[in-house]
Amino acid sequence: MIVKMRRTATDNEIAAVETMLQDRGYTTGKLVGTDHTLIGVYGDVSQLSQPDVQKMSGVEGLIAISRKYKRAAQKGDPTNRLYVDFNIGSVRIGRDLVVVAGPCSVESERQIMESAEMVKDAGAQILRGGVHKYRSSPYSGWEGIGAGSDDALREGLESIVKAGRAFDMPVAVEILDHAAIPLYEDVGVDCLQIGEPNSRNTVLLNALRNSDLPVIHKRGNAVDCEDYLLWVERMMTCGKENIVLCERGIGSANKYTRNTLDLGTVAAFHYQLTGLPVAVDASHGCGIRDLVHPLTVASVFAGASVLLLEAHPNPLIAKSDGFQALFPEQLANLVQAAQQAHKLRQDVEHLYVPSRVLESDYESRVETDRERLFAE
Repeated sequence: MIVKMRRTATDNEIAAVETMLQDRGYTTGKLVGTDHTLIGVYGDVSQLSQPDVQKMSGVEGLIAISRKYKRAAQKGDPTNRLYVDFNIGSVRIGRDLVVVAGPCSVESERQIMESAEMVKDAGAQILRGGVHKYRSSPYSGWEGIGAGSDDALREGLESIVKAGRAFDMPVAVEILDHAAIPLYEDVGVDCLQIGEPNSRNTVLLNALRNSDLPVIHKRGNAVDCEDYLLWVERMMTCGKENIVLCERGIGSANKYTRNTLDLGTVAAFHYQLTGLPVAVDASHGCGIRDLVHPLTVASVFAGASVLLLEAHPNPLIAKSDGFQALFPEQLANLVQAAQQAHKLRQDVEHLYVPSRVLESDYESRVETDRERLFAE
């Protein structure tokens, strides 16, 4: 259940509601929005006297949540959807379009420094790059500059953080092992990325509950969209909310592209299921360099506010995933196209009308319309 506080509710009134609920054995979580504060109530709310809560000073109303993923669920209504926003470093996530770009992996200090300059020049806001790469086969080759030892992992992380700082950009880096979280925090990484293979790594997800770092969590390629939100919910159970959902393609009968980019789920996340920011990684979603541009632009219209893009100073010599990495010119053009697409989406979004806004009127006309349209 969600307790929606009035726009005029004071800090003391909000605290009083939280205290009352906690005294009755419920766990609470607070979401402070631009206009309203929402208090999540977790536990068996069937035993809670809702009139006792409703009559408290500052309370506007109670919102029932029927979905299993209570914290990740959309907490508004169709006419007033509520979205979470937060910072990755100095970059605000969840409001305007944000592009996270860089090479698949950090290959050398010079390579990541040139990559950072390329990303900055293209107009992207966050630098990405893997230091220890997940590989399903021991024969796949390059596993990252930090794969050899703890010292190598630290040196690789320091290289990308240094590059990000040189060009005034936060950095997002994939993490494979829960034990490495303190190292990532200590070195100065601004955002942790959970790759597809670790999307259901219970130990890692549980450990991230206690990290203040934002997380970009990639959906597993065979995970239903609502099951995926339950895995995200695992990180949120202690109040963590700075999580970006990421669609990166699912398995399907199609073999031409590396994966099948599920833009229907992107739209479902943004318009119906959740208030968390939604990212799309079209690089992994298709695995074909020349298809990344159109799929990324399409993802903006579907509801994505964060874009993950792989790019390299020269993809033809990249040590990993060069076949899907953009050339610098392609990256710059795509960032510009995505920004224009996002502006257009904002201009036309008022034309989107949720069915629930119209259903009551049409329900009242069912019998009349049935007689009018089908009577012989």
